[in-house]
Amino acid sequence: MQRRAATVYGVLFLVIAAGAYSLIGVAQEPGIDLQGETYTENDTLTVGGLEYTVASISDGEGALERVNESGRYTATWANNSTTQLDDTTYRVLIPNETDPGQFTLREEFNLSENVSTVTQGGTEYVVVNRSDGNRSLVPVEEYKRQQFGEPETRQFNEGQTLQLAGNQTTVSNVTAERALLTWTAPQTVSTSFAQGDNVTLGPEDGGQQFVAHFPENDTLQLSPTPGEYQSQVGEIDTFNERMAGLWGIVILSIITVVMLVGLAFLPNK
Repeated sequence: MQRRAATVYGVLFLVIAAGAYSLIGVAQEPGIDLQGETYTENDTLTVGGLEYTVASISDGEGALERVNESGRYTATWANNSTTQLDDTTYRVLIPNETDPGQFTLREEFNLSENVSTVTQGGTEYVVVNRSDGNRSLVPVEEYKRQQFGEPETRQFNEGQTLQLAGNQTTVSNVTAERALLTWTAPQTVSTSFAQGDNVTLGPEDGGQQFVAHFPENDTLQLSPTPGEYQSQVGEIDTFNERMAGLWGIVILSIITVVMLVGLAFLPNK
């Protein structure tokens, strides 16, 4: 009787396992099906009057690039540092004041490699060989004036402009520590994203939001319906949860059958 009951229950659990397994076999996982254009690398798209280029697509990640014709650049010249301007080296000199508002560029001269220098009492000297065979020490700054003449100086005030690396540059601010220079020039702007990320393209005051989807490894889709994407992702998550539940039924049913058969056919004491 015990074995007969175990057999009946075993068959019942096998039927349950087979039914769950059959559902797993016929079930089809929902996919992502969105509106929106698809692109590959180097394709271009225009949003709100701004043109973008698909710079890269790889492993569920991508990047778009566009050229901002009015990109803002800055440069900082620290007090007592050296800088290049018009192929000439200058030293930046800023008055030691709370709000100087101006700075001076003083031309810098470099000593040749065969010139020897020594430092005595905190002052640097150039060792000069005289015609009588003796040597004399000349302060470096004095030696430079003798060799190169008076250095050129150029003064700039806040708001003044100058040519820097081919760009019309403005002296935006001057403090005791540094001078800040700004200019505008074309600038490449990059926008990176991954699968499912929301991307805002177009002008800042009227951008359009897209969701990034990669139907294939080398294909990018930008959909204007981010809400629809999230809804479909939710459906996929629900499907996977149900499949996990069905697999749990299959596994537990088989374990139950094994245990019933094992216990039913234990030898009598």
